[in-house]
Amino acid sequence: MSAAVRDRIAVVTSEIVTAVGCFAAGLVVILGIPGVADGLRAAIQALFGRPVLPPDQAKVALSLALTPIATLFGALLYDRLGRVIEPGPLPPLVPAAQLPRLPRAATISLVYLGAAVVGSYTLGFLMQLLGAPVAEQPLVLDLVAAGGPALSSLVFSALVLAPLGEELFFRGLLFRRVAHRAGMWPGLATSALLFAVFHGNIHGLVIYFWLGLVFAGAYVATGRLSCAVAVHFGNNAITLLALLTERATGGQS
Repeated sequence: MSAAVRDRIAVVTSEIVTAVGCFAAGLVVILGIPGVADGLRAAIQALFGRPVLPPDQAKVALSLALTPIATLFGALLYDRLGRVIEPGPLPPLVPAAQLPRLPRAATISLVYLGAAVVGSYTLGFLMQLLGAPVAEQPLVLDLVAAGGPALSSLVFSALVLAPLGEELFFRGLLFRRVAHRAGMWPGLATSALLFAVFHGNIHGLVIYFWLGLVFAGAYVATGRLSCAVAVHFGNNAITLLALLTERATGGQS
């Protein structure tokens, strides 16, 4: 094994450990410190109302909104700690003079959104043929079925909090740092893998890995993290729309 390969492995390992540690710290602060989670839950319930769910299930449902907030906090920690590990700002993915104009960036984002949706459904179809069908997380299905405040909090989490928190953490920091220190392909693979594992859905691991690659691709192609956020938002919106349509039709195709 060459010294260059060993250096890349060391960089990837250190960034994974740092990222996981910062994310865990975010969870501890938001979910573990008494009063913080309760205050955030109260704010969410003030916005959307109290979910009509069993108490234990309602608590877990609200955690779906708190986890992206913890991810945002973890991203702040990761950014600060990253500046200690390697002082100075990260170089931009695309020089400012080469950034595509907004209309072109929007077009590129739509192309990547199409890749996210078509790729996800294709992978899901192939996995079903192989006898390993992809299933949405049961709690998400329960929240969609419950409607009302439970569904509203899910929509807010999926369309606002998750795209912002996850793109800042996984693409804006983890991907950029690994790509800068170890190369583009290690950055793509590392950020996509951790993004997939982060979601905790073993049945959807391959699809989440694909989505992680697509979101990072949108970032690389446009040089704008906002485009990755937009593609993430669009993908989640289409997924929610499909679930709501299935709910409205009683699961009939």
